[in-house]
Amino acid sequence: MKFIKRLGGFAAAVLTAASMHCGVPFAMAEQSSQGLVISEVCTQNKESYTDSLGRATDWIELFNGGDSDIDLSGFGLSDSADTPMRFVFPSGTVIGKGEYLLIIADKSADSTKELNTGFGLSKSGETLVLSSPDGTELQSLAVPALSEDMTYGRSSDDGYSLMSPTPASLNCSAPAAPVFSLESGFYSVNDVKELTMTSSDTVYYTLDGSDPVTSETAKVYSGAVPMYDRSIDENVYSKYQHQDNSPYSVTLKQRYDANPEKFDKATVVRAVSKSAEGTFSPVVTKTYFIMSDEKLRYYSDIPVVSLVTDPDNLFDKDKGIYVAGQQYLDWKSSPDYDPRKSEWDTDNVANFFSKGKEWEREADLIYFRNGELGFSQKMGIRIKGASTRNSQTKSFNIYARSEYGDSKLDYKLIDDNRSAVDGKTINRYDSFSLRAVGWVDRMRERVVHSSLRDIPDLATYDSDRCMLFIDGELWGMYEIIEKSSDYYIQSNYGVPAENVAMIKNGEVEEGTADDLTELKLLGEYCRKHDMSSPENYNYVASKIDIDSLIDCYCAGLYLVTWDWPNHNYLMWKNSGEAIDGNPYSDGKWRMGSFDFDYSVGLTYQNFGGVEGYQYDSFRKMDNAKKDMPTSIFTGLLQYPDFRQRFADRFCSYAYSVFEPGKMTAELDDEENRFMDYMTLTAWRWNSGRPNSDYNTFLSQQKSYYHSEMEKMRTFFKRRAEYAVEDMQDYLGISKDGATITVTAQGKGRLSVDSVESDFSGNVWTGSFEKGKKVTLTAIPAGGYVFAGWSGAVSSDSETITVSADKAVTLVCSFRKAEYIRGDVNMDGAVNVADLLLMSRYISGTESFSRAQFGLADMNEDENSDIFDLVCLRRELIR
Repeated sequence: MKFIKRLGGFAAAVLTAASMHCGVPFAMAEQSSQGLVISEVCTQNKESYTDSLGRATDWIELFNGGDSDIDLSGFGLSDSADTPMRFVFPSGTVIGKGEYLLIIADKSADSTKELNTGFGLSKSGETLVLSSPDGTELQSLAVPALSEDMTYGRSSDDGYSLMSPTPASLNCSAPAAPVFSLESGFYSVNDVKELTMTSSDTVYYTLDGSDPVTSETAKVYSGAVPMYDRSIDENVYSKYQHQDNSPYSVTLKQRYDANPEKFDKATVVRAVSKSAEGTFSPVVTKTYFIMSDEKLRYYSDIPVVSLVTDPDNLFDKDKGIYVAGQQYLDWKSSPDYDPRKSEWDTDNVANFFSKGKEWEREADLIYFRNGELGFSQKMGIRIKGASTRNSQTKSFNIYARSEYGDSKLDYKLIDDNRSAVDGKTINRYDSFSLRAVGWVDRMRERVVHSSLRDIPDLATYDSDRCMLFIDGELWGMYEIIEKSSDYYIQSNYGVPAENVAMIKNGEVEEGTADDLTELKLLGEYCRKHDMSSPENYNYVASKIDIDSLIDCYCAGLYLVTWDWPNHNYLMWKNSGEAIDGNPYSDGKWRMGSFDFDYSVGLTYQNFGGVEGYQYDSFRKMDNAKKDMPTSIFTGLLQYPDFRQRFADRFCSYAYSVFEPGKMTAELDDEENRFMDYMTLTAWRWNSGRPNSDYNTFLSQQKSYYHSEMEKMRTFFKRRAEYAVEDMQDYLGISKDGATITVTAQGKGRLSVDSVESDFSGNVWTGSFEKGKKVTLTAIPAGGYVFAGWSGAVSSDSETITVSADKAVTLVCSFRKAEYIRGDVNMDGAVNVADLLLMSRYISGTESFSRAQFGLADMNEDENSDIFDLVCLRRELIR
């Protein structure tokens, strides 16, 4: 920790000529008659300064560049132009000519010897306002987002720039970072032979991922760096494996021997400029894929992520998050160690089982799509998961934080990831995960989610595939997957992050302990009360979204998700005011499900002599109903209407959501797109020295993976015939009934025997007496037109009549209307109805939407008036 001399009694520190180690004092442009300016600001102080209580607080530095001392009594500082005097300097505060004054910025009211604004500084960016006693604004300074122990200060040219912190002394601009001749990217080995770097200062660089400021391997740049396909180099980090009684082991007892084959590699260059005074620029990190054209095409067909961090952050025995570490060996030799304890227990003591901010490390994430650079950003990384932390292929949680640079990742990271509120693409993330696809069963997650993503009431994680390189070495195929957080709810459901309450696996993820207590009491209420009572049912329905709860249990039960239902779930709600037009902001608890790798027929448990698709998953309710949230679900099943809604919705999962043809197509796509990357990953993580050559191994692995995916196809083809009957038995529902399931393509509603019904997600299911004639009418949403029925009935008529059978499935298609000028009622045609509607609009008895206004503008003069009515009449006469 760096300490500086205290500014006791509010006296300013005087800068003497002897302390001017960064050059002569800069000239001051007058911003007031007295020459007072904000000189330097630190919004993420860690080591640059400690106050008289020993705290590393944020700080603001003032400088008096005038010709005389300044009495600051009554002057003000604020982080808001609307309230410019949030902090007022006390009487007797003086800053001498040529002196600096340091003010701490801390919300705490604790007494210190320093001046304290009483408000903190935002690490994401801040605007500071300096005012005279009469409220006149002397200076407004927009401070950008800053990383730890970087400041924003006034430089010798009277401008402001990023700096190394110099509290209460002369500012010293950090040297400019070195400039690279090549941007991170994919380059043919035939085209690129060297990399150059330029800087007015000395450049230090590394090629092993280590920090060039502190690394023993750092070199002084003295000429071009040779560039070649480094896949011919020996593995370095890929050699980490299981070693008995070694802190560098990547697993505990599970034997893992690293594959000695050389794997694909990228060139990672990290460089920094060092000034003559010994200050460093920010570290610049680049990743280059210098490979054959064939290899570049291979990696261009899938997103690629280069994770670069100092290797000690992963593999050091004390701080490395990827290894067992010294703490494991110390625990193993202590009286607390139990050799019979399972190595997969998450309470084992090891670096990779350790959690929390203490076990987060800084890394550069460099992302490529279609062979082109997508983004490069410094972020935080932690090991993710439960027992999988003991696997050789570990997953990561990734965090955007202002202490590393930007507090958000502004990038369309996952294709087709859209908000449930307005359908807009999600282009901003505060965090995400990189989940290892170390075994074929992880392929279930994406396939299952391909259908669940169309059900907005159930929160699930969108994902994409990528190939991950760590410090330049191939790590294999990973999932880029959403991570639950308050911002995840904001992005997907439009609820402000600060108002999100979230319970995940029975623990408070966001919000307070009172939120968890509320849900536990709700579970107890359902267990102890007669839930067939309308009054009791309506009370619970006022607290929890019924459709979301039903969707959660339909998915888990139909898919035979094993480590569920009181696990791998989340519940969330808006704790703030309801938002107009946002149905998800009503304050009710809603459900989310994740981790579907133990589903679609996979489990290590005994199915009792039946295939996975035959298993009666409803028996899981017997023990689970004692705990929340299953206690809520099973309690509500006592209410007849809820029971029927669940039964209908469950049938829709069988006949529409997971319809076999659709799921087979998804599995085919998964296999066709990713089989080569799956098998390469298997080769990379093969346990022990391969007993066959590469091509033979890949052939065998592809055959195995194909057979596993065939089991998934069989599951979806056969599941409905067993699952629906199990549901009927569990609920005591007659098997003589019939269902009609309608899947919507496009946007619209449905009229069933003259009663309008909305689709849930994109599916509607109803139960009827077998043989009953049911009339269905398609009702397009605004901007859509009806496009036909298919399935059990093919028809171009909006209204059809079907006979209810055991399971009638239909598809109702809507397409976006192709409007033409004059079609003001937006029904896809121009006729007298449009003329009448426009007449009513002109007479003031009808209103138009913005789209209708544009369609009514027949003469294209940006108005909708009588002249357009005349034009439309002429068009119809023709």
